[in-house]
Amino acid sequence: MASETEIINQALGRIGSQRVSDFDDTSEDNLQSVQARLHYAQTRDALLRSHWWRFARTRVRLSPNATAPDFEYSTAFDLPNDFLREWLPPWEDNSEVQGRTRNSYSLEGKQLLSNESTMRLRYVKRVEDVTEFDPLFTEVLVLQLALKFVMPIAEDKVLWRIIYVELWGEPGIKGVMSRVRTMDKQETKTVGQNETPTWNDSRLAGAGNPLKRFS
Repeated sequence: MASETEIINQALGRIGSQRVSDFDDTSEDNLQSVQARLHYAQTRDALLRSHWWRFARTRVRLSPNATAPDFEYSTAFDLPNDFLREWLPPWEDNSEVQGRTRNSYSLEGKQLLSNESTMRLRYVKRVEDVTEFDPLFTEVLVLQLALKFVMPIAEDKVLWRIIYVELWGEPGIKGVMSRVRTMDKQETKTVGQNETPTWNDSRLAGAGNPLKRFS
């Protein structure tokens, strides 16, 4: 299983660059180490937030904050510290039966606002332990880091384009993210209790390719 240092070195290897000996060693001040520390955590979190990665999905029952919102909603719930993105609606029962919609709650700052007294939240969490990464996520992370590294380190626009196409593809060529979406479709065969397929499908269909914004 890859470590953070190995993931960094895989990305550096994709651009033909010198490796780093220890990602956590802040005394290393070469260009590769500086770029690695600058981009790794932000790129990882951006990738996690941009897709409903199965290994990063989790759920929690939220407790209300003692301080209520100023108006519109009656209750505020603090989001978990590792929260990156809402995965599914937070209702404890069937939202279609109850008439609840997206306007029945609001994610604002680090809180979820609602008129409910209790809430359950299904979300994509921040995953820092690389041993929990899905292999395809590691592949995407390596390529996305390589895109971040290639210009400041290798200064090679042609290589940037090659890596970009490998990750995102182009007309007639499927990239790694196409494989990710295909795997999601193949594995999404069942719908869990209280999970409405129409909501999930519509959100996935409308998500587009948000990762491209981070290249």
